[in-house]
Amino acid sequence: MSQQTTDSSLSPNELSQSTNINKSIEQNSPNYRLLFEYKKLSDLMIRGLYVIPSFNSIHEWHCVLFIRNRIYRSAIIRFNVVIPDDFPESCPSIKFLTPIFHPLIGPEGEIDLSHQFPDWSPEKYMIAHVLCYIKSIFHNPDKYDFPPLNTDAYNLMKNNPDSFQKRVSEYVEDSIKNVYDNPQDNAICFSKEWKDKNQLENAKKQIFKKDVGLIDQLSELYSKSKLKDLFK
Repeated sequence: MSQQTTDSSLSPNELSQSTNINKSIEQNSPNYRLLFEYKKLSDLMIRGLYVIPSFNSIHEWHCVLFIRNRIYRSAIIRFNVVIPDDFPESCPSIKFLTPIFHPLIGPEGEIDLSHQFPDWSPEKYMIAHVLCYIKSIFHNPDKYDFPPLNTDAYNLMKNNPDSFQKRVSEYVEDSIKNVYDNPQDNAICFSKEWKDKNQLENAKKQIFKKDVGLIDQLSELYSKSKLKDLFK
């Protein structure tokens, strides 16, 4: 009597394909998770935040944050997320491109994330946590009593709030005035005017067409792999 294959089992060919898929995902899991996190970030839609991966590397994300309230209201802040090769084992870093007067941001645009994420692990945190923290420091600059990287900003914030607000306002005004100074090779560029609407739509398609196709393919693989357990 011939042995029948049940619906729940895999044929030798299907088993081989499934094994190859899982091996491929495991070998490239850091990049796979990175792309999946970007898709999840798009689903979250953090208000006022726009993120596009660099055209040159998926390990660098270009971001613009529009602050809508509180002391940094109206600021337009550019920063990059720099993702290490061993991500997600290691925490990303942030580099601010827009000069901003803030106790936790150093003169070169650096910020120390180790105070907020001392126990970083792939099972506990995602890049979205970092981005939400970045947004929070502008809404509540006095909430995080971490060692300052800008002592002038820290001292004014603690001892002379009016002077602190005045200095912040000066930097906010500069961020608005310089919004069209697009950094070289940045994925997010501002233009004063789009006279041709077709040109605008073509530019939008050019920005997103590469990422969308790749992310959709990886999402399909994700649904077949055991890595989905990381994101429950």
